[in-house]
Amino acid sequence: MGLEHNTDTAHSPDVAEMRALYRAAEARAARLRFIIEVRNLLDAQTFETSAPEVLSRLADFAGASLATLVFPPLRGEGPVQLTVGQSRSRESDDILFASQDSALYLTLIGPPRGRAIDADDRQTLEVVAGQLADACNLERQAMEKQALLGDLQRQRSELAALVAQLIQAQEQERQRVALDLHDGSAQLAAGLSYRLQDLAARIGEAHALKPEIDQLAALARHSVADLRAAIADLRPPELDDLGVAAALRTRLDAIDGMEVIADLDARADRWPASAGIIFYRVAQEAITNVIKHAEARRLIVRLFEDKAGEAHLEVIDDGKGMGSVRQPRVQERGARLGIIGMRERLALLGGRIEIVAGASGGTCVRAVAPLQGETISA
Repeated sequence: MGLEHNTDTAHSPDVAEMRALYRAAEARAARLRFIIEVRNLLDAQTFETSAPEVLSRLADFAGASLATLVFPPLRGEGPVQLTVGQSRSRESDDILFASQDSALYLTLIGPPRGRAIDADDRQTLEVVAGQLADACNLERQAMEKQALLGDLQRQRSELAALVAQLIQAQEQERQRVALDLHDGSAQLAAGLSYRLQDLAARIGEAHALKPEIDQLAALARHSVADLRAAIADLRPPELDDLGVAAALRTRLDAIDGMEVIADLDARADRWPASAGIIFYRVAQEAITNVIKHAEARRLIVRLFEDKAGEAHLEVIDDGKGMGSVRQPRVQERGARLGIIGMRERLALLGGRIEIVAGASGGTCVRAVAPLQGETISA
């Protein structure tokens, strides 16, 4: 007779144990859903709006009749306290849960339960309390960042106003000097030129001093021309009337002895006055250096605005380049002062300048600066 072995008892599941495991799994899923719902609520709304709802859900989760949250102020001074529900009996109610994270305090108060909050419930409450603290800190940091950005914007506006005032003061001083030269030295030089020409005409060609007087008259005429050019450079009328591109074009049209290529964006005439003046002065200095020192045959000047709202200036020549011929010390000092002056002017706009050797010889001067505010409409 064969032996029979009943395996039903050995392998049949313990129904009570399975039910316990199922309930535990449901409880863990419920805790996880609770944590996710709180996270979504905090993400979807501001902290001050979502905190009362989260506090109410915490009270329901813990079976508390009173939930209190104390957190640092997001605005103003002094801590903020939120309260949901009320204590039914101060004598019999207990603190079911309390948490402190940084400066945030969470307290849940209610009647004693049949059993204390277990470890899993406590861990869930601690996770949610941490989410509250994180949301509070993030919102406070965002508000602080916004306040700092507002302060920075105000400082930039104040700086732009100061820069405009400084540039205006410089230009007014230039205009004053130009008027003084026009009414003083230029008139004297012109008068001297006329007197010498008149004297040369009266003494006749045979007079021994005629050649010397003619030289003095020519020198006086050159002095008058130089003074008038200096007056125009101090404050060109085109800069006030037409804008930086038109003023530069007038300056370039007056250059003789070299090929001049001007690529000047007409939109530059609508730049803010401070930017237009500074870019004109930088271009003026760079062009003067080319004329006096570069021995160039070609001069290229570009002025434009890029898509990022930055102003650009390029002054390119095909001359002897930087450092190829050692200039006298006085000229070296003058060139250095000119470069320093260009850098200082651009620094007022938060810009920069680059001076490099050209790809095929010569020198390339590049200046760039952000355009503060919007361009002036035509």
